[in-house]
Amino acid sequence: METQRATTYYVNGERQETDEDKLTVRQILERAGFKPAEEYELVRDHPHHVFTNPDEIVEIHRDERFTAVFRGPTPTS
Repeated sequence: METQRATTYYVNGERQETDEDKLTVRQILERAGFKPAEEYELVRDHPHHVFTNPDEIVEIHRDERFTAVFRGPTPTS
């Protein structure tokens, strides 16, 4: 019986782990604490790629690095 190992990846420098090979942009953002996901873009650091659709599927690779960028409304005073 084969045991699946967790894959480590990073969002804004914070370590994350998953047992899944693929996650949606929404899952990556929300698991890293960026909610609501619709107010963020996810950027793959290398090779550089910007994910704007929260439902897009992303293949997760070991030690991959992402950056969450806030794109939501900014409150004014």
